[in-house]
Amino acid sequence: MNDKVKKHSYCCYRLEQLARLGLPAQLFIPALLQELHHDLSSFSNSFLWQDEQENFSNIYDEMQNMSVIQSFILAISREKPDSNSHTMSWVSQLNRPTTSYKQHGKNSRLTALYKRTLLPLKYFNTCFIPVFESSSNKRLGLLMVHREESQPEFTCQERDLLEHIASIIAHGLQQPEIEKMLLTDGWEQGILIVNQKGQVQKASPMGEKLLSLASFSSFNASTKPLKHDISGFKDSKNFIKNLFPTNDIPLDNVDTDLVISTHNAWGNFILKGFLIKDIAGNRGNTISLHIRKQEPFVLKLFHRIKMLNLTPRQETVGLFYAAGIPNKTISEKLDLSLYTVKEHTKNIYERLNIKSRADLIELIICDSTSNLE
Repeated sequence: MNDKVKKHSYCCYRLEQLARLGLPAQLFIPALLQELHHDLSSFSNSFLWQDEQENFSNIYDEMQNMSVIQSFILAISREKPDSNSHTMSWVSQLNRPTTSYKQHGKNSRLTALYKRTLLPLKYFNTCFIPVFESSSNKRLGLLMVHREESQPEFTCQERDLLEHIASIIAHGLQQPEIEKMLLTDGWEQGILIVNQKGQVQKASPMGEKLLSLASFSSFNASTKPLKHDISGFKDSKNFIKNLFPTNDIPLDNVDTDLVISTHNAWGNFILKGFLIKDIAGNRGNTISLHIRKQEPFVLKLFHRIKMLNLTPRQETVGLFYAAGIPNKTISEKLDLSLYTVKEHTKNIYERLNIKSRADLIELIICDSTSNLE
């Protein structure tokens, strides 16, 4: 590893752990962008995927601002070249980390993007980092790290770190995916208020973000503008109908514990409905929905195992072991001998005073640190 990024070696080690988990690309990238905040100052992070022709094909933005998504759809679906498509073409061909603040005013295409999209989102300075496949040098995407006006310019050391992180992203995007992925409730959840047509009237920021993710999986030239409604969820019409019963049905007889879900490349989303009434017991013309995203069980283990204060290598072996991955597979993933993997597992048992894989999972998930020496 470059001396300039040694200071952030634990950050990189965690990202390398994440890259080896075998998560699908659209689950891996959001998790990595979230983890990136721990050691690199940023207001928000984004990622743009590139297809076989190296054209942009999808986007994940942590803010998940609907205007960003809409402008992106417009940019890639133009039949004739315009300022949007020219700008996207220029950005897609970047060969090295480039910051918008230093290039603002020097490049007309970047200046247009800066004024039209970045500044309105408070993305005062964005570092664009291209991601290449290591062997073929094929473009896989573009990492974007955004800073506010009050945050400092990107240093040379930080740009070196981001180039190294780009190589970690490339490795993660090319890993074989988990064959059987167990899901559990994730930390991301929000509130939506909808009318009798399922149209969103009000939403918490996280609620709007999760709804936008649940509503699409990827973009192409035929992608229609995103709707602020719940039509993307299976059986949403009956769901709404049951939560808006006729007036002759007593409120006490209304099922207010209704749940529907939808699944796409971003994950599995659960929508739970609640009937709203005023203090006098009268029904309102809106209902409250709780939306939650589920996450892979192995990802929950990843987020929590760092609390056990293991060595970096023990942490990685322990993570894969707790996820149910066989020792032989762990040795192959980490390029370690089978003996070394077993020794790490033995040391983890001794360090945490546990006797089984189930004990390790319980310790990670339940945060039962009382067993630690």
